[in-house]
Amino acid sequence: MTKHEFVQQAYRAASQSSKRSGMPAMVTVAQAALESNWGQSKLSREARNYFGIKAHGKHDLVQMSTKECTKDATVVIKAEFAKYDSMLDCFECRDGILGRGTVYASARESCADEADFIREIAKHWATDPKYAEKLSAVLAVVKGMLK
Repeated sequence: MTKHEFVQQAYRAASQSSKRSGMPAMVTVAQAALESNWGQSKLSREARNYFGIKAHGKHDLVQMSTKECTKDATVVIKAEFAKYDSMLDCFECRDGILGRGTVYASARESCADEADFIREIAKHWATDPKYAEKLSAVLAVVKGMLK
C-alpha cells in the first residue's frame, strides 16, 4: 500500500468514526500514519492496530517489541497490543479511549483546534517528548495529500 492509498483508506475510516466521536478526523489520519509508519508497521499489518493501543477489553492481543522513551533513554520492551478486525474498529477504539479517558478531558475540549488537540493528546498518548511536533508535521503532509 502506498502512502497515498493509506491516507485515502484512513480518511474514510476516520471520517466515519469522527461522525460518532467528534474527534478531528484529519488528526486521526495523521496519528495513524505516524504510529503505523503509513500502515507499514508489523503491528498495523498483523493486528490492524494503527495507534499502538495496548491490549485491553474484548480484543484479541499480540505481543511485540516497542520503543518507550524514559527520562534517560529510549528502551525496547515487549508489550501486549490489541488486535482489531478492521481499520474502522481500531479507529473507533482510539476515539473511544480519547472520548472516555479522564486524562484526555482537555483534548476533548480542544477538538475544534487541531493544533491544541494534538498538544493535549501528546501529553498522555506517547512517551516521545517530540510527539506533538512529529504529529503536527505528519498532519501537514496528510492535508497536502488529500487536496
